[in-house]
Amino acid sequence: MDKRGMTLIELMIVIVVIGIIAAAAIPNLISMQLRAKEATVKSNCHTVQLAAENFAVLNLGKYASDHDTDVTPDGDTILDMLPGGQPLENPFTKAKSEPITAVQAANAGEIAYSPLLNNGIPVGYTITGGGRNGIVVITVKGGR
Repeated sequence: MDKRGMTLIELMIVIVVIGIIAAAAIPNLISMQLRAKEATVKSNCHTVQLAAENFAVLNLGKYASDHDTDVTPDGDTILDMLPGGQPLENPFTKAKSEPITAVQAANAGEIAYSPLLNNGIPVGYTITGGGRNGIVVITVKGGR
C-alpha cells in the first residue's frame, strides 16, 4: 500500500501537542512583556532623575518645583532636558506623556515628579513610576 501524508488521527495528535505548547508559552510571553514595560518605567524614572539633577546643577543647586514651568537661568525646564526635549513615552499606552507633576504615579507607566519643599523652596524631589495596574514599582528621591 502506498502511504502518502498523515492520517487524521496523527494530524489531530500534532495539533493537540502544538496547543499544549502554546498554552504553556503564551502566559510566559505576556508576563515577560509586562516585566519589560515595568523595566522601561524604571529606566524612564532614572532619565527624569538625571534631568532633575541637571536642572539643579544649572540652577545653582535649586531644584525645580515642577517638571515643565520652573526654569533655569537659561530658560530650560526639566522637560527640556529630557532626550529630544520632549516627554517620554509611556510603555503601556505608547503616548508621549511622561513625566507629570504629581505626588505619586497613579496609572500604568506614569512617571510622577514631586518636589520636596522646605519653607516653600524646592530642596529635592521624589520621582515615582507606575507599573501595571498603577502600582508604584520604583521611588527615586534626590536633593538635600
